[in-house]
Amino acid sequence: MMRHIHILILALLAALPFACTDDADVWDNVPAKIATFINQYYPNSPLAACDRVGSDWHVRIKDGPALTFDAAYNWTLITGYGETIPQVLLFDQLPPALYAYLTETSSLNSVYSIERDKTTYTVALTNTTVTYDIATATIRSPLPPP
Repeated sequence: MMRHIHILILALLAALPFACTDDADVWDNVPAKIATFINQYYPNSPLAACDRVGSDWHVRIKDGPALTFDAAYNWTLITGYGETIPQVLLFDQLPPALYAYLTETSSLNSVYSIERDKTTYTVALTNTTVTYDIATATIRSPLPPP
């Protein structure tokens, strides 16, 4: 009987490292500015990963979106992986004219990813992609496929 108890204890101790790997360990690697962003737009979300690749930071929310941040901790890509981007994030982070366009076209509930660089914002919707040129404030949206 005592031998069975020892084996059980050893099995539990062997499994302990796997059970203790939770998102608290991942959160420890997240820079403060990125953590603030995630907590603001994806509150109480467990994280699956946070990795630095070159000067970029890649954060994956468990069973949810992935976010990429540049060296200055500004987002450059948010991909919903099947989830839409929160409307409050769109309101706060997109240029007002682009947000207004998404509102006017009833597209706010269809945004699955957003990307930006120094010249362009790109918004992926259910059936099309919308681009916004920062310098000219021009919005381009091809017609959705038939």
